[in-house]
Amino acid sequence: MKIREIQNLIDKTGGKYVIIENGKPGYVAMSWKEYSNFLEFGKDSIKTLTEEELVDKINNDIALWRESQEDGEENLISEIEKLEDIEYI
Repeated sequence: MKIREIQNLIDKTGGKYVIIENGKPGYVAMSWKEYSNFLEFGKDSIKTLTEEELVDKINNDIALWRESQEDGEENLISEIEKLEDIEYI
């Protein structure tokens, strides 16, 4: 699979993909936005957040999730519309 195809899949689904190497997980592919968010709000940093900061983080995560869902739905609808235009024999 080419890197552009992987990027398109990530953009369409807003997901994360584990790349298997020699039968074992080798890498994770995700959008830069999600990766930056992960670095800023890594798992361990949650323990040090105040209640207000934690609520802000949760709200930010929900907003990112909603955005990815909307983008994915728009792309999916576009792909379905392309398929509807295909003439079948």
